[in-house]
Amino acid sequence: MVRNICCRMLFLMICLLLKVPYLFAVQEITPYKYTNQERERGLSSYEIPVSSRHTLMRENNSELIYYLSKPQQSTFPIAILCGGSSSRNDVVSIIHFHRYFLREFLDLGCAVLTIEQQGINNNKINIDEFLEHYTRSARLKDHRQIIDYLSENPPQGWNGKFVFMGVSEGGPLVTTLTADYSNKIVATINWAGAGDWTWGDELWLFMQNLERTIPWYFKLRMTLPSWMPFSVDLYIPHSRKEYDQAINETIQNPISTKELFGMPYKYHADALKDYPAHDYSKLKTPFLVVAGDQDTIIQSCDAFVKKAKNAGAPITYMRIEGMDHYIRHRPDVIDQSFAWLRGYVR
Repeated sequence: MVRNICCRMLFLMICLLLKVPYLFAVQEITPYKYTNQERERGLSSYEIPVSSRHTLMRENNSELIYYLSKPQQSTFPIAILCGGSSSRNDVVSIIHFHRYFLREFLDLGCAVLTIEQQGINNNKINIDEFLEHYTRSARLKDHRQIIDYLSENPPQGWNGKFVFMGVSEGGPLVTTLTADYSNKIVATINWAGAGDWTWGDELWLFMQNLERTIPWYFKLRMTLPSWMPFSVDLYIPHSRKEYDQAINETIQNPISTKELFGMPYKYHADALKDYPAHDYSKLKTPFLVVAGDQDTIIQSCDAFVKKAKNAGAPITYMRIEGMDHYIRHRPDVIDQSFAWLRGYVR
């Protein structure tokens, strides 16, 4: 026992003297690709290294938490990753999204930055606080605050450039940020989130296609009579008129304590009337759009690409045959996306 302790202490001292990164590797966020089964049954907790966790204060005096992983290169761009949407029963830390794509970005020599939403602090989640502040505009404001902070207080090694990558709900975020910070961007990847249509129109199309986009047990639960539990959460409109009435109610009553289609009224109201429309004329840097032809928003993505190209935006469009909304199920498409990005980062 004593010999083992002495050997370990000697080894660690040698690592320090020779500047071997053994001691410091454990202080970095580790890459990890969770499986579909893990995602479905709930992701395991992860202890985030203190050195990778950073905070600012929002205007409402809440803590704005972000995570930063740096590559081994002495100079690097920062890749900001924006994840997808959430619902009351599916709220997780952004750290899992951070770790899922970390290896690909580190291999390209990019740092990786992700931002927690209010009400989430890694393994601690306050659902009511999260839902009260869960809107696209709130996410956009958080990202702008951190980008502006980094611009004024650059981390050591940062070359002043960003890469943006967003998926699903993160797609509109990276599109807006690309227009906002065009002079600081290397390239943008938008997976299954580059839509031209309004939130109301995209959501309506999704509702019309529920039979092929939701699990069979969900469809079964929707056959329950109205007096049964879940009837409010699983409300499905029977006509566009009925749908529009339900959507308009969220605008008239934008609160977080009532939900429609599994998301707060406040979220819908913000996405419908407050979140800024795309300004295609401001998309000046390489922009990859990836969409599956089996995704319900594919026509909206087609319209986005057409309008962006007509405005002179340097768009690359990967329209994937047979792919639905979930790009995580297509590692080949992910690899193609990073191959595209490699041409601009290096």
